[in-house]
Amino acid sequence: MAQTTATAICVFSMNLLLISMLPCVASMSSGFRLKLIHRDSPHSPLYQPNLSDFERFKRNVEISEARASYFQRWSEIYSEGNSMKPQNISLRLPLKFNEPIYTVELGLGTPFVKRTLIFDTGSGITWTQCKPCFQCFKQKEPLFDTSKSSSYKLMPLKNKLAKTFTCTVFGCAYFVGYYSGQLSAGIASVEDFTFQTAARVPYRVPGLVFGCGTFNKGPFGVKNGVSGILGMDKQPVSFARQLGGLIREQFSSKNTRRNAQSTPFLKHNQYAVHYGVNLVDISIGGQKLGLTQGTFSGGCVIDSGGSISLLEANAYSAVQDSLEKYFSKFKNVRRLLGDGAPSGFLCYTQPRDFRRFPNLTFHFLGADFRVPSENLFLFRRNFFCLAMIASKNLTLLGAYQQRNVRIVYDLKDEMLSFAPEDCSRDAAD
Repeated sequence: MAQTTATAICVFSMNLLLISMLPCVASMSSGFRLKLIHRDSPHSPLYQPNLSDFERFKRNVEISEARASYFQRWSEIYSEGNSMKPQNISLRLPLKFNEPIYTVELGLGTPFVKRTLIFDTGSGITWTQCKPCFQCFKQKEPLFDTSKSSSYKLMPLKNKLAKTFTCTVFGCAYFVGYYSGQLSAGIASVEDFTFQTAARVPYRVPGLVFGCGTFNKGPFGVKNGVSGILGMDKQPVSFARQLGGLIREQFSSKNTRRNAQSTPFLKHNQYAVHYGVNLVDISIGGQKLGLTQGTFSGGCVIDSGGSISLLEANAYSAVQDSLEKYFSKFKNVRRLLGDGAPSGFLCYTQPRDFRRFPNLTFHFLGADFRVPSENLFLFRRNFFCLAMIASKNLTLLGAYQQRNVRIVYDLKDEMLSFAPEDCSRDAAD
């Protein structure tokens, strides 16, 4: 049986996300899958039940702003004409991971032991804390003991990924630092990873390169619930690229649906590692804003690690003006100002029976990404807010706007495809 499918991200309102790979090898008709859990799900090791809605709201904003700072700094450092290799730059860029969005569970080693990792499309190397450890942050899971795994090896110098690391005749080392002072350093290694198949039986993938962290500084999430990071960006060392031979370098859980649309990834230097697309215009309620050419010259980052979206300042002003004009038609819907409104957000009072909310559409090159009202606004008991904030010159599509959308990252053909879908069906599988 020929390899015909992919892997996809499907984000949905139950705060659970699934990635499936169907099939991964010719003999695997049911494929294997990663089940990703949102931090606000009771099933998450990071879940904090005592947080109020407002505290969760504030935390989502802080995470998105931190992600924006990261991508903005990347853009500035790796601009046109910068001769540094992306893997060398990325290992020194900041990133905030004390408030991750998604975690994933997988098996590591032989016999395999469970690892809970942060899932991030903005990171390259996958790593976990290993024993012996010179410095490690606290984690609930035992440190990964390489001496107890029959499949563990140091990464050979002849490995094609060796150029990603700092190597000597004794082996290769890695280092990665993050936004709030967290870091991980250790040994570039090779190990077998185990995933659950759609038939709920283990499936082993041998010989994947990862970082065995022996000097680490946290925290990485609350409650000591994670032991490392699963890197899913476009670098050769990332999990997505290493699995490319198995999944034809795509993220997808099913054949692309007939109503799916596609747009190419941006290929200039600042998107050599991250996922960016060409954003042309925005519509509110079916009416294009007519944003001038060059408004989105920096493209639009597609990000799983940030919750809400960010819009370039001029685009945000245009969206705000359009929404103010729209809601002015309803005399009981009033702009919420002062202490009652979260800082930096466009908010309105919500009458009890009001349901006439507009949709928004991102017009990408050759594809229209529709954001329904339930993904466009954050709703509270008696008011609602636009689930986007202004950014100096960066536009980022966050996870909140991606809910109930099947998103396919095609790394071979450099395309992003998407289609609306009821992702709660994945949760039931």
